[in-house]
Amino acid sequence: MDNNQLLKTELCSAVLDVIGALVVVMDAQGQIVIFNKACEKLTEYTFAEVENKAPWELFVTSEEADKVKSVFGELTAGNFPSNHINYWLTKSGEQRLIEWSNTCITHDDGSIAYVIGTGIDITERKDAEDKLILSKKNLEKLVSERTLKLRKTNKILEQLVRRDSLTGLNNRRHFDSTLAKEVRRSTREKTPLTLMICDIDFFKSYNDEYGHIEGDKCLKEIARLLKDQFHRASDFVARYGGEEFVIILPGTPTKEAGELADNLLRATWEANIATNASSIADRVTISIGITTINHGAVVEAAEILHAADTALYDAKESGRNRVVQCTIEP
Repeated sequence: MDNNQLLKTELCSAVLDVIGALVVVMDAQGQIVIFNKACEKLTEYTFAEVENKAPWELFVTSEEADKVKSVFGELTAGNFPSNHINYWLTKSGEQRLIEWSNTCITHDDGSIAYVIGTGIDITERKDAEDKLILSKKNLEKLVSERTLKLRKTNKILEQLVRRDSLTGLNNRRHFDSTLAKEVRRSTREKTPLTLMICDIDFFKSYNDEYGHIEGDKCLKEIARLLKDQFHRASDFVARYGGEEFVIILPGTPTKEAGELADNLLRATWEANIATNASSIADRVTISIGITTINHGAVVEAAEILHAADTALYDAKESGRNRVVQCTIEP
C-alpha cells in the first residue's frame, strides 16, 4: 500500500470514528469488517471482539435474529429495503432501538462486496413518543370520563331544576314551558289537548289537624296516585303549588278526559287516606277541573289554564270530590 492509499485509509477510519452515527460494514457473508467507535460505545464491544462475526450472533435477541438475517439477505440479493428498525443487544444485556439505513458496495461483476449499515440510536426518542402517546390516551380517557361525569351532573341538575323536591313530580316551571309547547302543537296539528287541575279538598284543615309532616305524606300519596293513573309517555304530571296538581294530556279528547278524571277520583277514594278535617267524607278527596281544546282551536296557554282553573273552582263550589269539564272550540 503506497502512502496515498494509507493516508486515505487512515482518514476514512478517523472520519468513521468521530461521527456520532453507528457505522458497521459487513462482507458478503455478513461478517463484520468495520465497526466504528460509536458502535463500540453503544454495544460495549470492541472491534476485536466482533470482527469476522455476524451482527445476528451478537447484537440481537433470538426473536429478532431471523428478521436481521432476512434484511441482510435482501441486501445481498440486490434488493435495497427501506430503512428498518430493530433492537440491538449490548454486551451488558441492555436493549437499544436502532434505526438503520443500508447500502451496498459491489464488485465489477455486480456481486455484493460489502453491506454498509448506518444507524441512529432512537431509544430515548421512541420512549418519549410512547410516553406521549400514553399521555395522550390517558388525557383522552380523562377528558372522556370528565365529559361523561359532567353530562351526568348536568342531567341531575336539569332534573333538579325541573322536579318538585317533595313529590318527585315535574315542577311548575317545567309545567309552564311544557304547556306552552303542547298548546302550539295542538294548534298546529289540530289535535285535542286536555289540561286537568286537581286540588286536595280541605288540605289546609288537614295540615292544621295533623301537622306538616303528615301533610307532606298526604301530598306524596296523591302524587303516587297521579303517577299510577297517568303513565303514558305523552302524559305530563306536575305539582303546580301547595295542594294543586296539573296534568297535561296531549291527544286526549273530552270524553276520554272525563273517564280518566273519574278513575282518579275513584283511586283517591279507594286509597282511603283517613281524615277528620273534611266536612264531606271520612277520607281525603280531590276536586278536578278540566279543559279540552278541540279541533285545533287557537288559544294561548294562559287561556286554557284559566279555563281549567275556573272549572276547578266550580267543582269545589258545587260540593267538592267531583269533576267539572269545559271545552274550547274553534
